[in-house]
Amino acid sequence: MRILVAITLLIGAAASQAGSGIAALRHWAPHSAIPVWIDRQNLPPQGDQLVEKAMRTWATASNGAFTMRRTFLATDAGIKIYFNGAGGNYGETRPHISAAGLIDAAEVNIAADAPIEVDPLTRDIIVYLTALHELGHALGLEHTRNFDDIMYLFRQPGDGPRYFGNYRKLLKTADDIGSAAATGLSPYDVQTLRELYR
Repeated sequence: MRILVAITLLIGAAASQAGSGIAALRHWAPHSAIPVWIDRQNLPPQGDQLVEKAMRTWATASNGAFTMRRTFLATDAGIKIYFNGAGGNYGETRPHISAAGLIDAAEVNIAADAPIEVDPLTRDIIVYLTALHELGHALGLEHTRNFDDIMYLFRQPGDGPRYFGNYRKLLKTADDIGSAAATGLSPYDVQTLRELYR
């Protein structure tokens, strides 16, 4: 039961309701090099590598509109990622909007306690897809209503297990997570990102 409830609550709501996928045109400044800091406290196995894969996935999808680079100093970070309880959700993001209406910082929380009942590959899938979804919010994307999108608003019973299962079918090994054949992004996720950052 715990796994079903936990996975159903897969990804926290950074936007208050499902929308078009574009968060009121709020985004980072054009051609930003966004520094990302990953807190090593409570870091699950492979957690930092999975977050870095999610960072590369979004940067590649942006087609050069921005870059994301890891920093090891929290004071230098535009995006700070913490692994913790995430308030009962698998993730939550709080972007900060500047006076100019641009995102200039974001705090991402990812649940460190993936259910122990799942195997290591499923745990890695949960961490990667949660990081991918939450970084999407940190970049300015809202939830969508299309189940194929990483930015889908996960709220129906069974959404999480079905989504993870669909993604797992793309993988042969854990090394395939975040690969070109298994980015986790839908064509609409990519289109929305590029519209936001054009």
